[in-house]
Amino acid sequence: MFGSGVSLSDYSGANGFLGTATDADIAALHKALETGYAVGLDNRGAGGANLRVESLEQSLKVMTFSDKHVKFWKKAVKSAAYSTVEEYNQLLSYGNLGQGGWIREAELPQATDSIYKRQHALIKYLGTVREVSHQATLVNPAHGDVIALENQNGILWLLYQIENALYHGDSSLHHSGMGEQFDGLDRQIDPGMVYDMKGHALDETAVEEATNHVIEQFGMPTDLFIGSRANSDFVRNFYGRERFAAPYPVNGKVGMAVQSVQTSAGEIELNPTVFLRPGSTPRGFVPTSEKAPASIGPPFPAPAGVGSPAAAAVAPGVTSGDFGKSQAQGQARYFYVVTACNRFGESAPSAPVGVTVNTDAGAGGDPRQQVQLQIASGGGVYLPEYYRVYRTPAMSVPAPAPTDIRAFSLIAQVPVQGIAGQPGSTPALPDPGAVTGALTSFFDTNFIMPFTETAYLLEFNPSVYVIRQLAPMLRMDLAITAPAYRWMILIYLAPILFAPRKAMRIVNIGRASMQLDAPRELLMGGATVNGPLPDGAVGGGLGGFDSPFGG
Repeated sequence: MFGSGVSLSDYSGANGFLGTATDADIAALHKALETGYAVGLDNRGAGGANLRVESLEQSLKVMTFSDKHVKFWKKAVKSAAYSTVEEYNQLLSYGNLGQGGWIREAELPQATDSIYKRQHALIKYLGTVREVSHQATLVNPAHGDVIALENQNGILWLLYQIENALYHGDSSLHHSGMGEQFDGLDRQIDPGMVYDMKGHALDETAVEEATNHVIEQFGMPTDLFIGSRANSDFVRNFYGRERFAAPYPVNGKVGMAVQSVQTSAGEIELNPTVFLRPGSTPRGFVPTSEKAPASIGPPFPAPAGVGSPAAAAVAPGVTSGDFGKSQAQGQARYFYVVTACNRFGESAPSAPVGVTVNTDAGAGGDPRQQVQLQIASGGGVYLPEYYRVYRTPAMSVPAPAPTDIRAFSLIAQVPVQGIAGQPGSTPALPDPGAVTGALTSFFDTNFIMPFTETAYLLEFNPSVYVIRQLAPMLRMDLAITAPAYRWMILIYLAPILFAPRKAMRIVNIGRASMQLDAPRELLMGGATVNGPLPDGAVGGGLGGFDSPFGG
């Protein structure tokens, strides 16, 4: 009938169209070869996919740091060393500045002696082993010579270790006080040269104050090494003050980059680096090396139990705490995890332990409250040589323990105790680390706040800072005992800060959200890497140093 529609009855007998054909009939219709999207070893079946040539990008895409990120090492002056112990002399004083030089006619002036001090630095050794199979050298590689590529990667791996240690290296992280690391700026800068931002973002006022303090120690600072985040906050301080004179920015480009700061000490060059990030978190729930020490108690995030660190808020003792800069007046809850470390690697983190800190003197607290952490060694085949202590920011008192490892930030590294050469030593204990149950006490004074950054201001010239190298970075081939090429990449060096008071650490650089009402301050009394010096003590250890303050 005219105008009637088409129905399925019109296709009677057309089995192929209606989908009732056999598999063989369908396969007969599907004869075209297809390349598909199979990748690598997936191309093992019959079909056109096996004829498709894979297109591999010729350049290797680097997903980690490169040599352009290594700034301190590149900028530092290097010089040759000729012994494993490098000695140098310091001129501390031209004489007693408090002694007047005024004389009468024909009177003999008083004798005044200069003060010298002999110092030394120990050359430390770094190295890595690289290995490439003989077969890998015979194939046609995608990115050039495999041995050359691994050699380059090994050099960059060493540069990472060096760059990080130039800031944070600590030779005291060993039972004898003479660990394998060399001392970085944290250890070499005079303990009295610390500016505490107390969670405030870095601004021109802080830089000006820090440079003035270096000037007062007869230094002329030239460089500020600063984390990329802190540098970004510093630059953003100027956004609200931007003014544009005609003609206006070309192509609508706005914004600014601050590369240096003009201060009363002269021009200070900014050196932003990704190596000075906010406090690092634990690396994971497994040891970083098969030779790393056993973990301290149950691994995070299991409940704390026997062998876990024990934390307790205590009254001020030999040192004074300053938790007021991290919490408002009153009570706050903090959680700690601890990892055991040696020169091979770091263990899994312990279970978190919590403690409540009360800084309100009116409510039975103390503004100088501190936290004592008792750490019991987990023992094992590879014994711990030092511990890393991680802590959360201030939390509400009822808050439960975090289950995210990213909630913890590194605040201190503590050498093991109970070993010869350490406080409370027991010479009968074996070397080189703490056996099972050996206790180490750490007093957290909140000297370093979690998730903050540290910047370093110094006079960057060879008379103040230099890196001594007993051997430059070199390659040393190893014996061939299998169808593989093995070699070492080695370097022997020691950074030396000749003038510890011509540099300054700016600690606890935070973000705007961290800021409390705690005023920033110069820690004139001195501080160690992990906290302030004992009450009444002063930093420096340079007796007789010419000081404009008369001290």
